[in-house]
Amino acid sequence: MRSQNIDVALKVAEAQQEREMSSRISARMKSSLREAGLRDGARSLILSNVAGENYEKALEELELYSKSQQDYPQFYARSQRYLDYAATLIQAIKAKRSFPGMQHLSMSKQQELYDRAMSHFEDLKATLRKVEKIESEVRLDDVRSTVWVVKASMYCLFAVLVLGFLLELSRGVLPAASIVVDDTFGQLTNAIFDKLGL
Repeated sequence: MRSQNIDVALKVAEAQQEREMSSRISARMKSSLREAGLRDGARSLILSNVAGENYEKALEELELYSKSQQDYPQFYARSQRYLDYAATLIQAIKAKRSFPGMQHLSMSKQQELYDRAMSHFEDLKATLRKVEKIESEVRLDDVRSTVWVVKASMYCLFAVLVLGFLLELSRGVLPAASIVVDDTFGQLTNAIFDKLGL
């Protein structure tokens, strides 16, 4: 009977210790988020879910973020390896934090697992930062190409207008202008000959 009580007390103590360790790592992750100053955006949402041990939701948010960038084909090509790595890191954090038989490991091994989970979390933050940088670069490239297309369209429109003006000038105004110049030159010549008496 006494050994059963000791076993139960030991299991309760181990479970309590595991909960405390888990809450400490969650607090460290949330503190890391606050230090980074993240408020809105996919990165914040994904990291918050990981810190709160909502791994499936974090993976879902990562997938939604990837799909939300479909308007930018270059985004997928440039960021896919980072997105895959981020998903792997989320799975690694989950594995480290919910290691089976955690309570049977020594405190130093438990601490080592949680430290590695924290290391993965920091790596995840850096990876998502890279993905956001790629997103901003791709959006900037898109804006630049749009500006280039608008400028090219404006130059083409200007060239067409100038060409139209020159054609109109050559068809209507130039022949009329040559008649006017010819007539003016003829009248001037006549006036000179009249003055000279010829």
